[in-house]
Amino acid sequence: MLVSPSDVVAKAKATIKECSVRDVHGCLNTGTILIDIRELAEYQRGHIPGAMYISRGLLEFEILPALQKRGIDTAPDDCDIVLYCGTGGRSALAAKSLDAMGFKNVKSMDGGIVAWAEAKFPLDVPTA
Repeated sequence: MLVSPSDVVAKAKATIKECSVRDVHGCLNTGTILIDIRELAEYQRGHIPGAMYISRGLLEFEILPALQKRGIDTAPDDCDIVLYCGTGGRSALAAKSLDAMGFKNVKSMDGGIVAWAEAKFPLDVPTA
């Protein structure tokens, strides 16, 4: 029997930590690592200021090199990391994956960039 994508996301959300856009807004510039896992074209249309980009498809392979490149001086598994995507589904699945890799402080931002924009929080948007 096939399971719907929304069921897979719901199952992941039952096992991970989530945070609100307000929580994320409050932790900007505090050392929390924000990772935008959307596709590159989505990221380029606008992202949370200071967020690093790692696509969902490469997250598990790129997370450690990206943290090292940022000069993270604590054990990578102890870093406070918030993942976000469009509406929170992909980031929930990604959080579950990083949790399985041993990361202890990973959260998914509930509602994703859509909820962030609806809250009228700042976005880095390219100028034309």
